[in-house]
Amino acid sequence: MANPTQATLKRLFAQSGEFCTHPNCGRHVIDRATGVVMVEVCHINARSPRGPRYDPAQTDKERNAYDNLILLCGDHHKLVDAQREEYSSEKLREMKLTHERSFGRDVQAGDAAIAKRLLQVYVQNLSVGHISGDVVVNGAKTVNIRTSTKKVTIAPALGTIGADQQLLRYIDYLIRRYIEFASKDPFQARSFNPGRFRKNLERRFRAHWKNLSVERADELIKYLQACIDKTGLAKLNRSKGHRSYSNLQEYE
Repeated sequence: MANPTQATLKRLFAQSGEFCTHPNCGRHVIDRATGVVMVEVCHINARSPRGPRYDPAQTDKERNAYDNLILLCGDHHKLVDAQREEYSSEKLREMKLTHERSFGRDVQAGDAAIAKRLLQVYVQNLSVGHISGDVVVNGAKTVNIRTSTKKVTIAPALGTIGADQQLLRYIDYLIRRYIEFASKDPFQARSFNPGRFRKNLERRFRAHWKNLSVERADELIKYLQACIDKTGLAKLNRSKGHRSYSNLQEYE
C-alpha cells in the first residue's frame, strides 16, 4: 500500500500554517519548546476498508494524495474518528479549506526537514507494527506520529524576532501577561481560550510572531499592550494607579 510522498507532506505542513486544522484548536504542528511533532497525518477517507469514511472507489494514490490528507492533533483526530456522522468527508474537506484560507502559506526551505521526519515516522511505525494511536483520520489501523525520541529543531532566521533575544523574551512576556490577565478577567462573559488567542494572533500578523521581521516588532508590541489594557484587571490596576506590564527598556 502506498504512502504519502514527502512533497505532499511538505505542502500539507505549509498550508496548515503550522497548526492543527480543527477550528477549535490552537496547537502547533511542532511544539516550540521541545521541537517534538505534535500532530498526526490523517486520511479524510480511510486508508483501509474498515476505517471511517473509507471510499472503495479511491485508488491508493488518491488515498495518500494531498486532497485526502489533513493535519490534526491527537485529541481532534480521535474526535473526528469517533463522531463520523458529524465529521463527514465533505465536512473535513470544508474545514481544511477554511483553515488554509486563513493560515496557509507558501512552502519554505525549512519545511522539507519536517516533511521528511513526518514521513520517516509514518513509515517506521507502519513497518514495525506500532499502530497505537492515530495518524490517519481514516484507517482502521492508525499510526501515532508523535515522537519524543527525535526532535525537529527550527533555527530562527536572521532579522526575525525569534533571532533577537531581547525582543523574543519581551514579546513572550507580553503574551503570557495577556493570557494571565484575560484568564482571570472577572468581566469576561465566556472562558478565555489561550490556544484560540495564539491562533488569532498568527492570523492577524499572517505568520507566527517569532517569524516576523524585527521591523514589525513595534507593531506587535503595541498590539499586545493594547490587548492587556482592555482586560478588566488592567483597568482595575489603572484605577488604582498601578501598571500592568513593564516596557521593553525596563524588561531588559
